[in-house]
Amino acid sequence: MSKIKEYMQRQIEEMQTALETFNIPLFEDEIAEDEEEKLYQNDYHCFVYETLDISNNDDLKSVTQTVAVYYYSENRDDLDERTVAIILSLKDVPGFSLNRTTKQRLQKKETDQFVDRVIFEYSRKIVTGCKV
Repeated sequence: MSKIKEYMQRQIEEMQTALETFNIPLFEDEIAEDEEEKLYQNDYHCFVYETLDISNNDDLKSVTQTVAVYYYSENRDDLDERTVAIILSLKDVPGFSLNRTTKQRLQKKETDQFVDRVIFEYSRKIVTGCKV
């Protein structure tokens, strides 16, 4: 089991390393309240990632987990270009495969300002080596 855990941790670390090359804050699961206040005062620009559901694969020797990476961006006119750059930065993370991206526009609380959010949905294959 420890080899599986090490492999899973390495996948996340490689994803984090790739995202850190963009030099913006990176959060796991959610943005802390004090950090979010800082983002509201400046341009809202960061990544948040979370690991989601796990499902069995047909090969019975691996499982697939959904990993979502959320890219928040305010006042940028190069969102599509940044989206492609993010996809390219994550292409070499072992076991990661892009399913889709979803682009959204979110209104900031009680303001007339908006933040763009791009959701990158990845599947990560986790080899267990035994029937699951």
